[in-house]
Amino acid sequence: MTERRNDERPGWRGAKQLTLLPDGEAPEEFDSSPSGSTLNPWEALPVRLGNATIASVDSRSILTPASGFAKRYKFTLNPYGGCGFGCEYCYARFFAPSSDLQDTWGSWVTVKRNAIRLIKQAQTARSVAGRLETDDAVYMSTVTDPYQPIEMQAHLTRAILEELLVVQPRLTIQTRSPIVTRDIDLLRQFRRIRVNFTVTTDSESVRLRYEPHCPAINVRLDAAAELATAGVPIGVSISPMLPITDAVSFGQRLSGLNASEYVTQFLKPARGRFSAGSTVEAIRKMKEDGWTEQQYQRIRSVLVDQLGPGRRLLEGTDGYAPA
Repeated sequence: MTERRNDERPGWRGAKQLTLLPDGEAPEEFDSSPSGSTLNPWEALPVRLGNATIASVDSRSILTPASGFAKRYKFTLNPYGGCGFGCEYCYARFFAPSSDLQDTWGSWVTVKRNAIRLIKQAQTARSVAGRLETDDAVYMSTVTDPYQPIEMQAHLTRAILEELLVVQPRLTIQTRSPIVTRDIDLLRQFRRIRVNFTVTTDSESVRLRYEPHCPAINVRLDAAAELATAGVPIGVSISPMLPITDAVSFGQRLSGLNASEYVTQFLKPARGRFSAGSTVEAIRKMKEDGWTEQQYQRIRSVLVDQLGPGRRLLEGTDGYAPA
């Protein structure tokens, strides 16, 4: 793979991290130190980034009452609509507002440009159910990645973090992106926080087959280690677990992260057109690769052994507890 340098990116300085471009082929270096929270003028955002078209919108809401696997939270918070990572198996596509947007998942992203105003309004909402208060459990995000590629230019998630610092909710962040390391300075200021890293496999060939537009596996693990070293609590989500080539080595590396939560889940087929789950294409690849639930359980057992008695490997909805 070839490298592309962004040394001249305005306003960005400091240590560089390796990440994958949206095409999943060539890596890009980016500066991980913060440049301030001022959001880019929306008209200055690109209309396309990698495979995805970009549009800024005014959203009706930003804090949604939690349900489903996130029911232990008060709110879910999704800074973006859609996701530039566009994983074939991702259940989130089934929550897109139309069948056309479901079918084109990964090729469109909306930036919720009024997110900060909505969060400010939620702090003074009349109803307790709609009010954002200290120690409320907030999950960011359930149907997008808050650190997908456009965040490098929009800085929306960073601005949201700065606003949430005023409130101090119990914040859980779910991402597979090393861009999160840029915000370590803010993450360390939350009293209760966990950053969950999605790491689905140990194999780059498997990653490229199932999630070609996502950051490399080693990049994610390095980012998780960087946060942990900085004192930011982390979790590891092997969900969905994709085929794993060396479960012993993978488990040992995960154990070394000293995450506060580990969780796995098998690929879940969708029950119908409008039910959440993995797509037909993802299930087809799984069958071609001989990845069965029996194989999943065998690998999971190895990971349990490697993590050791002090680190429980949760499964499905048993995981993802509020920070």
